[in-house]
Amino acid sequence: MMTWTALIPLKGSGERKTRLAGRLNEAQRRALSHELFQHVASVLNRSSELSEVMILSDVRPDDWGGPLIFDEGRGLNAELQALTSTFRSRRLLVIHADLPLVSTEDIATLLAGAEDGCAIAPDRRDSGTNAIALRDAAGFRFCFGPDSFMCHHDASQGRACVLRRLGLGLDIETSGDLEAAVALGVALQAI
Repeated sequence: MMTWTALIPLKGSGERKTRLAGRLNEAQRRALSHELFQHVASVLNRSSELSEVMILSDVRPDDWGGPLIFDEGRGLNAELQALTSTFRSRRLLVIHADLPLVSTEDIATLLAGAEDGCAIAPDRRDSGTNAIALRDAAGFRFCFGPDSFMCHHDASQGRACVLRRLGLGLDIETSGDLEAAVALGVALQAI
């Protein structure tokens, strides 16, 4: 069985979760971001299909002992494009660090969905991309940001397996997302 490498983009030295500024102060937003990252990293480290979990950041989190790829500040998509030559022979999972309900089952399902090349997990609004699994990232055009789901689907030439699962779809970006997570029983210590 071929194994996968997971990559978690993580904002380091800059301010995190700025869209929650009306609800949480900067310290709370940083604590929430770190709590969510710890959950995602823990799930990935327990996933048997993954051989390695890395982060892409300009700062190493205090409690992260795994591999760090230094973010040079070119923007997420440019950083990922630059990495595709390094990861040419690896199956690559790019997953965001703000998924409070993601589980090892979600990860296994997403990776299985990529057996034909690509699997995309959109956010709950079918607008953004929360995770993308690529059997071969070489030549793939990353386009994280507004409306990235359709952009990534187009980049896969319409051949991506689209997985809509609560654990992969609920990310914490806005107050509405935070309220939805709490309503689903997510206990967040940072808030």
